Amino acid sequence: MAGRQEAERGKEAVDRRWHAVAVKPGSVACPAVVSGRKRRWLSREAPRLPLPSCTRPEGCNCTYEHHADRRAGGRRAEEVDAFRRPVTVLTERRACKDRRAPPSH
Repeated sequence: MAGRQEAERGKEAVDRRWHAVAVKPGSVACPAVVSGRKRRWLSREAPRLPLPSCTRPEGCNCTYEHHADRRAGGRRAEEVDAFRRPVTVLTERRACKDRRAPPSH
């Protein structure tokens, strides 16, 4: 049982490395948050709230919006195409069966 818990903890640690956040504007948001609303940061690099350029730091009710790891899916062509059916060629289109044979003129 302990091994399973350690494995799950290890998985969480890997997932957290790429966890991202964005600043979600509150009901009365300052221009600093509105202008950077779509920007994402790795959670460990995200700015603290209220933002340093916030014009309403005492009444700031902005929060972080959490985003999962976007790298979860396959990114390489061979990973994406690995389970596709192979293309079958019905007719041989090469002129010569042996590519090393001299051309027959």
